[in-house]
Amino acid sequence: MGHQQFFFAILGVVIVGIAIAVGVTMFKGNAIESSRSALINDLMYLASRARSQYWKPRVLAGASRDFTNIEYRRISTMSENENGRYYIQEATKDELVLVGVGRVVSGNDTIRIRMHVNERKNLVEIIN
Repeated sequence: MGHQQFFFAILGVVIVGIAIAVGVTMFKGNAIESSRSALINDLMYLASRARSQYWKPRVLAGASRDFTNIEYRRISTMSENENGRYYIQEATKDELVLVGVGRVVSGNDTIRIRMHVNERKNLVEIIN
């Protein structure tokens, strides 16, 4: 009878260990997805601010329909928050590229989101 109880105790420990491993994996996956969503949300806000600057004439302190006239400090006073840090990667007359770098690590790298903003729409690119 002692061997059977020992076997069930070992089996119970193995099952609990597997359950903990699965739980940790699910939690980490949720943290990564939440971080990506938060970065995209922040970039959408920055894109809307950049687009409002794009449409304003220079007389009203706008970019006069040229994304190269937009500096980051004109669309936001903070370059980072609890979700990550943000910057303008590239600007042409017709397009602005914003990048968000998250604080959560996925694999061996941090989460990165790139958003291409033009006068009408945004294109989100998940880098990592």
